[in-house]
Amino acid sequence: MASIGEVAKSVSQACDKASQCRDALGQAQDLAEEAHDLLAAHLRGTVELESDTEQALAGFQEVITGVKDLWKTLGTGMDHAQAALTALTGPAAPAPAPAAQRPAQPPLQPPPARQSGPDQPPVVPPERVEALRRELPPHRAPGGPRQKTRGSWIGPDGAAQPIVSGRDEYADAADATLRDMGMPRQSAKTADVEIKLAARMIAEGIQHATVVINAKPCVGQFGCDTLVPILLPEGATLTVHGVTPAGERFRKRYAGGARPWWR
Repeated sequence: MASIGEVAKSVSQACDKASQCRDALGQAQDLAEEAHDLLAAHLRGTVELESDTEQALAGFQEVITGVKDLWKTLGTGMDHAQAALTALTGPAAPAPAPAAQRPAQPPLQPPPARQSGPDQPPVVPPERVEALRRELPPHRAPGGPRQKTRGSWIGPDGAAQPIVSGRDEYADAADATLRDMGMPRQSAKTADVEIKLAARMIAEGIQHATVVINAKPCVGQFGCDTLVPILLPEGATLTVHGVTPAGERFRKRYAGGARPWWR
């Protein structure tokens, strides 16, 4: 019969495997969302392919929803496994302590090597996105005035850096770039986080970045949703994780090289 220590070791190993599974699910969700966004951007509006396009988009959306459900189920299983491990060894036992803390570690660790290809954007685990999201203040307190957009962005080194909306050298750089591209008038949104980060990516030669913000990208011809993919060069991507005024999670990956609407 196995000893308590042997059983605890097996449970800890199972938690390790579950953590790897969680990371794989996060990557699968990210890739499915990217595939959905690429199809939507390039095939929607093509009349002869409308039926196939909508079915493909629905299929990818089903995968995304399924992954989210699996994520919750896996999380519940991991919680029970950790509870069993604690019951076997006690909360103060030195051996299982790292395993008990492991679910909280990924958000604190940069994932520089987790890429789907040499030219593909790195996959930021969902749990790290949520950890960064929890650090941000609400965009608008109940009954209070609108605040500046705040966020954390992740570049090639995997480290999270704070970013806040407002005029600075990157907002000025975005104005200059858009002016050189022939935009008919200056946008009032170039001081927004997303556009400033796109300008910084250009200035520093960053191909892929991810940002978590406490707002949602503004829309319209002169808004972030339109101008970010125009600003970014072809091959560059900026993945934005935001939140709507209703508190709903938002995610969109902007791919560079979009044709300016004024041309």
